[in-house]
Amino acid sequence: MTYSEPKKKPRFKHALILVLLAVAFTLFLVSGYAWDLIGKTTTWILNSVGIRADYVSPLYLIYVKLIEGSLVGFQVLVECSGLVTVAIFSFIYTFTIGLLKGSILNKVLWFLLSIGVGFIWNINRLAFVIIITYNFGLSAFSSIHYLIGPFIDFLWVTTMWSLSMSRLKKEGNLT
Repeated sequence: MTYSEPKKKPRFKHALILVLLAVAFTLFLVSGYAWDLIGKTTTWILNSVGIRADYVSPLYLIYVKLIEGSLVGFQVLVECSGLVTVAIFSFIYTFTIGLLKGSILNKVLWFLLSIGVGFIWNINRLAFVIIITYNFGLSAFSSIHYLIGPFIDFLWVTTMWSLSMSRLKKEGNLT
């Protein structure tokens, strides 16, 4: 005779709460408020490391004069807001961790912490890409932003998801 554990029911209410939070944050990321915050913060970072940058709010444009002398504008819109990565993370988190047994408070706190890390990570990635462009020219922008950027984003997504999952395991909710 074998012993089998009863099936654990998915926590659909928890997942729904997380989906609503993800939608709220997504709406923020597609707004001009987020783009302004990203643009102003990135400009502050660039100026603090010695790269002269100016931000024009109504255009969501960061102007940087490259070492070679050309003036380049980096427009902060949906593509630079981290929306895609946050959406992917929200989907993964909601339909894995959100459905597992465990405290909703713990899930929400880790979700918000993860989204915050992702948002800050995105700002730093944008600053990093502009710093590389400043030093190595506009051709470096494409390879860093479009090729290495997704890999860099993958790091925070997997790290925060793993930490969230391990927190549930630590509580003894996955056994």
